[in-house]
Amino acid sequence: MWRTAILASIIGTAAIAQDIGDGSVSGDLNTNIGAGSTVDSNNETESITNNYNSGAPGAFSNPVPTASAPTVMGAGGNQSCLIPSSTGFQISLFGVAKGEMLQDEECNRRRDAVIMATPNASGGMGLQVSGIAVMCENNPRVFRSMAMAGTPCPIYSITDRKLLLGFDAYAMMREKPELYIPDYAADRRFWDELLMIGQELPPYEPPENNSASLSDRFRRNGGTNNVRSSGGGASD
Repeated sequence: MWRTAILASIIGTAAIAQDIGDGSVSGDLNTNIGAGSTVDSNNETESITNNYNSGAPGAFSNPVPTASAPTVMGAGGNQSCLIPSSTGFQISLFGVAKGEMLQDEECNRRRDAVIMATPNASGGMGLQVSGIAVMCENNPRVFRSMAMAGTPCPIYSITDRKLLLGFDAYAMMREKPELYIPDYAADRRFWDELLMIGQELPPYEPPENNSASLSDRFRRNGGTNNVRSSGGGASD
C-alpha cells in the first residue's frame, strides 16, 4: 500500500512541473523567462528633487545683513573720560546694533586730582593735599611710590587734630597697617620690611649738619617760589 502512495506522489509532482513548464501558469512568480518576456519585481520608483537657495535675487532670497556697529563719537575732547563702545550682530532676519558711552574710572580719578590740586587762579580748587589723597585712595601703585619716595600719602589723625605727614604718617601706618595701607594684605612682607612693622625702631640720631632733607626741600620748593614771586625781595 505504501508503494502505491509513493508512486501517486511522484506522478502528481511530474504533472505539476509539466504544467508550470509549458507556460500554463502566469503571474508574478512565472519562471518561464523567454524571448520578449518581462519580469515584474513590484519595486516602486521614487524621484526626489532638492532645491537649494543659493542667494540669487528673487522674492524669497536671503536679505543682505544690515545690522552693523554704530559709530559713537566721544564728547568733551581731551577733558572727557567717556569711552565709546558699540556692537552689532545679525542672525538670518533678526539683527541688533547697540552703541553706548562708558566711564573710565581711573581717568575720572586723575581728572578729580588735577581739578583739586590746580590753583584757584587757574580754575582749580587749590587743594593740593586733597588731590594727592585722591590719587592715593585705593591705588596701591601710587601709595607705594609715595612711601618709597619719602613723601607718604597724607593721613589725618582725629586724636591729634592734625594732618600727619612724613614720619608721623609712617608711624600711623606702622600702628594700623590694615587700615591705612591699601595692599598690605597682598604684600605684607614688603611693608613689614619697609616700615619695620612689629619691630622696635632704633634710636634716631639727627645729622650733625642742619641741612634739610631731600623731602623737606622738595616740599619747601613750591612755597619758596611763591614767596619770591609775591614779595620780590626774598633770597636764600
